[in-house]
Formats: sequence, C-alpha cells, structure tokens
Amino acid sequence: MHFYVRGTYGSFHRKSSSEGFEPLKRLKSLEDLALASCKGRVLNAGAGAGRHSLLLREAGFDVVSVDIAQALVDLMKRRGLEQVYQADIFTIDQGAFDTIIFLQHTIGLTGTLERLRELLALLKHRLGPRGHILLDSTSPRVISSPLKYAGQCELQVKYRSLLGKPFPWLWIDFNVLSICARAADYDAELLAHGSVAGDYLARLTPQ
Repeated sequence: MHFYVRGTYGSFHRKSSSEGFEPLKRLKSLEDLALASCKGRVLNAGAGAGRHSLLLREAGFDVVSVDIAQALVDLMKRRGLEQVYQADIFTIDQGAFDTIIFLQHTIGLTGTLERLRELLALLKHRLGPRGHILLDSTSPRVISSPLKYAGQCELQVKYRSLLGKPFPWLWIDFNVLSICARAADYDAELLAHGSVAGDYLARLTPQ
C-alpha cells in the first residue's frame, strides 16, 4: 500500500507501508548496530508493526513494545508479540529497562526540542542501572528561522483522497541532541553515521 507524506517545507513524497515490515536501505547499517548494542530488558518505543521487537525476541531479549496506535498494537499481537501496550511513551510504566530504542527516526514523535528534553528527563526513571537509550535521526536539511530550530516541523499524511491533520515532528542533528542530552544529565555518544549524509545512530547514557 502506498501513501504520501509531506513536511512543512516540501511537497508530498510517496511512501510504502512495507517500510514497517522491512528495513529501510538507508538505515540498515544503523539498525543492525542498534540491535547489536541492545542489552538486558528492552523497550521498543514507537514499535509500529513490531519488526524490531520480533528481531530482538528471536535474539533472546525480553522486549516490551509500545505504540500509541491501537491498530498497530493489535497487529503486533497478531504477529505473536506478547508484551505489547497501547500508550504514549510519556506515560508508559512497565518497570525498568536496560535499553530503550527509538529506531527508524521515531524520536521525531517528540515534535519539539522542549518535548525531547522532557522525555529524556522522564526516561531516566525508566532506565535501570547502567541503562542506555539508542536512537537514530538525521540533520535538518532546511534553513532555520531565527526563532525556531530547523528540525521542528509538521508532517502530513495523504492516502488516496484522505488527508490527515498536520502533526509535529522533530529531525535533530547530533550536536543539538548532545545539548539536549546534557541538559537532562545524559552523556551523548555518536555510534555511527548512516549511508546518507546527516543520518546517524547515537547512544544516551545517564550521568
């Protein structure tokens, strides 16, 4: 199934629902490294169709999956995942985790730098001793206005004649991520660059 997405600064681009079931070529190397860097009990935030959760379960991890969309929660359960919850990442409370992952740019769901800082502060209480957060994102490719970070934008989805409401999204470069991380008392580590300029994988560890 194909649908279209556009941002604040551009036109619609065609996407495929298959992206929820197979890795994006541009992010494959980052995804492989992220999954290999997981440890202990894992929380998959914005789990979507559950692809990363299934891979982690197959590798022997205790993985909890959360998504705000009930349809995706139902899909993950049909795919055989058991610890699946319909919830906002800001409100999920399923104990402590050794690893929290935001893959395929799902950290963008925070929408703004302020909300990102709020989330990081909250997640410190969801991490166990020596726990960490793994996330990927990309540097904004637009010119920033004087009053707004360029990565703060709105996305809008179109399917056939249906047009969704715009929703906030955040693309964040590693330098700005590091500033937000320090403000929330994390150390930020750049683990790898992606195959496309601006893409990267980072690890955040509470200080």
